[in-house]
Amino acid sequence: MTPPPEQRLGLQTSQRLALLGRLRMAEWIQMPEKEFARQVADIERDPLFNKLFFTEGSGVIRRQRWPGGRYGGSLFELQEGLVASGERVKVEEALGDKAEVLPLIRKMGRENFERYFLYCDEGVPLEEIAKRTSLPIDAVRKIHDLLLDIGAQAEFFLPQRDPGMARSYSCLARLSVEGGEASYEFFQPYWARGLYQVRYDLLEEWKREGKLDPAERRRLRHLLKRIEIVNLRQNTLFRILESLTRLQTEYLGCRREDRKRPISLRMLARRLQLAPSTVSRAVSGRSVRMPWGVEVPLITLMPGRRNVLRDVLAIWLAEPGPRPTDSELAQRLRREYGIQVSRRTVNAARHEVLKSGRV
Repeated sequence: MTPPPEQRLGLQTSQRLALLGRLRMAEWIQMPEKEFARQVADIERDPLFNKLFFTEGSGVIRRQRWPGGRYGGSLFELQEGLVASGERVKVEEALGDKAEVLPLIRKMGRENFERYFLYCDEGVPLEEIAKRTSLPIDAVRKIHDLLLDIGAQAEFFLPQRDPGMARSYSCLARLSVEGGEASYEFFQPYWARGLYQVRYDLLEEWKREGKLDPAERRRLRHLLKRIEIVNLRQNTLFRILESLTRLQTEYLGCRREDRKRPISLRMLARRLQLAPSTVSRAVSGRSVRMPWGVEVPLITLMPGRRNVLRDVLAIWLAEPGPRPTDSELAQRLRREYGIQVSRRTVNAARHEVLKSGRV
């Protein structure tokens, strides 16, 4: 039965809004990390955000760190690097008046820096942080602002890039695997901090108790929407990074190319219940640093089955003794790697390996 015109209009409007939502999220997924860092800075400099976050013991907004995630940026080593490289003036000029707080950050130590500035687990007001760290309030504000600016000035805070990597790539984290468990050393503070966690029950109490004035109540919905979009973007990217790391745990632990698992874009999208186009946008232009120090495009952890097949055959065909037949290779692939391919596919891959000179 055909729905009445007003219902059809409603459906069309709903579908259009859903499409606009998908298009907007696609823009956020593709957004360069520098631009995203500016978006985060805009949110965290909002007076309403600061009121909701920096309320000791009862802040409405908190942070939830990623499992296995921590900060691995070079902020603590920057001073030494400046002196050794002779580029002190260049970096200080870029940081402006915030450069003067770098010695204070190193002096307070990593524990206090992470507790009060990086993760802010307690939501302590800036004035209270100044008291606890014996720092001037102006210095505390500059450190807070510096962390928001780092993402837009990544060239001063990321580890030295590998010469072979295109400058357009954004290096997200250094991957590590210990005891079969993955960990992530993020190079940007906003990545290390994880997701925003909004305590909606407490927010309702604030409303009832009149802790938000009329202007703040009007702006609240817009702020929460932006936080929701930022969370969705970051959660999508981290789920992809985490899934790839877990799927490639064996390879990351031993560095043997033949131990990579074949992962297709569609397989990963299906596993995470995402659109293949979303996964494609997420891995594009992003890189990671491997446990052995090499920076590679994130898509390196998504080798197709044919690539894995060639890597395995290159090792097997180089082994001493008579070369096995295509059927024997196909059986060995199924037995040792769980890769089921036809004899014809093995034959084609064998010729590709021999032609490339890898054997």
